[in-house]
Amino acid sequence: MAKLPDNPKTDQSTPGHPDALPAPEVIIVTSTRVKCDGGGGALGHPVVYYDMGEERFVECGYCDRRFVLAEGAGGH
Repeated sequence: MAKLPDNPKTDQSTPGHPDALPAPEVIIVTSTRVKCDGGGGALGHPVVYYDMGEERFVECGYCDRRFVLAEGAGGH
């Protein structure tokens, strides 16, 4: 969902904001490097890889799945 200029409720990149919309699907992971294929099959999308960097989450640019680093996980 693209962010509208005057509507912060559509901004999925601010999960801590009280008006942020929830991600369609949240997946808890143990690594800061993840891959997403949208669920595979005919309803999926091309495989993409993401690195969280210093963040504790990353969202897929195709399907908006949010990958969240598990508590206590060291990454890599």
